[in-house]
Amino acid sequence: MTGTISSYISLLPLLSTVFTTLGASSPIEKRAEAPVKTGFNRVWWENWGHKDGIPHNWVYNLGTSYPGQVEQWGTGEIQTYTNKTENIRVVNKVLYITPKKVKDAKGKITWTSARLEGRKGNQWACADGKKMLVEASIKLGSASEAQQKGIWPAFWMLGDVFRDRGYKGWPEVGEIDIMESVNGLRQTWGLVHCGIYDGQKPIRGPCNEPDGKGGFVKGVGRGIWNTYGIEIDRTSKDWKTEKITWLINGVRRHSISGSEVNNATAWDFLAHRKMFILLNVAVGGGFPNGVEAAQTPFSTTIDGDNVGMQVDWVGVYQQI
Repeated sequence: MTGTISSYISLLPLLSTVFTTLGASSPIEKRAEAPVKTGFNRVWWENWGHKDGIPHNWVYNLGTSYPGQVEQWGTGEIQTYTNKTENIRVVNKVLYITPKKVKDAKGKITWTSARLEGRKGNQWACADGKKMLVEASIKLGSASEAQQKGIWPAFWMLGDVFRDRGYKGWPEVGEIDIMESVNGLRQTWGLVHCGIYDGQKPIRGPCNEPDGKGGFVKGVGRGIWNTYGIEIDRTSKDWKTEKITWLINGVRRHSISGSEVNNATAWDFLAHRKMFILLNVAVGGGFPNGVEAAQTPFSTTIDGDNVGMQVDWVGVYQQI
């Protein structure tokens, strides 16, 4: 979700990427709290039930960029992020992030939406020789594909050093996209971004920027609760055989190892250092445009909860 405007243009083919079909993996029920997991400590969770609301654990990202940084959040997305209840609210311990169409004084349609990042202090790293899980229960919009062209929900993580540097240094700081979905497709992507990206083609660096490395899963249900997560596994104690694995409803879908990245520094940022969590719904930009092979959103794209993202809970687990 972070990078240069062209970062996702060539992502559609992902010819070197693994993909799987979800098959019979079952959606979860709404729980409003991250579940307990055998062999792990639940070190942090969000159930949207705090008296002080969303700001208890989260900071709103507002506008069209980090202060002084690349416009359109570096990806060409067209929405403006707000903290208005029409874009972000909690109802019955469920977070709603909702893109909205807005007409300006000249009748031009613009878009608003919302984006959160974890507060400073809410960042985690997998301990050497252990595993770490990061999961969230998410419901994606159930509107038709024609009505969701350009809608781009995401659950992801960035290296905490990104904040320390004044939101500079992508993709070196490391990015793990736990779940991205575009254009209403019954398909989700799980990718990593790392190393360098200089705006040149073809893809380059240890994470094949601007595409990133990872995979995607077909057949993902929309309008139902699914648990999306990653497992960082450092139990081998050899960075080349350590793994990041993407899970849907607890089922392992695809993985990437240190040897596949083949760069110790890049892997260190991805698997060893602290990261913070982000949740957002973007509109337009390089990824949905690249997948659709056209400029999005379309005139048929609707706004509202049926194209937004709902989040029941978020949890971080460290192996005992």
